[in-house]
Amino acid sequence: MQAPSIMTVCRPHIGLWRGVYRHFDTAGAEVDCHASEIVNAFPPSGPHAYVQTSRFFWTDGRSEEHVFPGALQGNRLVWNTERLSGAAFTSAEAPEALFLKFSRVDLPGIDILEMIELDAEAGVRMRSWQWRKHGLPFRRTLVDERRISREVPNP
Repeated sequence: MQAPSIMTVCRPHIGLWRGVYRHFDTAGAEVDCHASEIVNAFPPSGPHAYVQTSRFFWTDGRSEEHVFPGALQGNRLVWNTERLSGAAFTSAEAPEALFLKFSRVDLPGIDILEMIELDAEAGVRMRSWQWRKHGLPFRRTLVDERRISREVPNP
């Protein structure tokens, strides 16, 4: 059994998603919660096969925006930015899911394994992150998102 094409699994994620990131420590206590707006785009030309724009909003008025351009390398999307370095891949055992393994360049020693499941019909995504610091688990993140639009908004 062969893993599905990364682009076949990624393309249904195109568009604008809004949701909530909830971060927990290993005892299950919530350590952070914030709203998100994620734009997934697949440029028709240029050096990047994929570009994700992530915007985060906290109730105290703080906000952040990060752009993650990815290049296609074999059957993986690869990122190497000032914030993260890693790759997205698929698995034959879970052909409907997308997996990401990345390091936080801005936080040395932090590695994350993410799994994303999509219910395209319902327009929802479920994401879970396993955080490790120097190899030891210290945080988990759950992300619930709803598709707002299949169109990619102009910046």
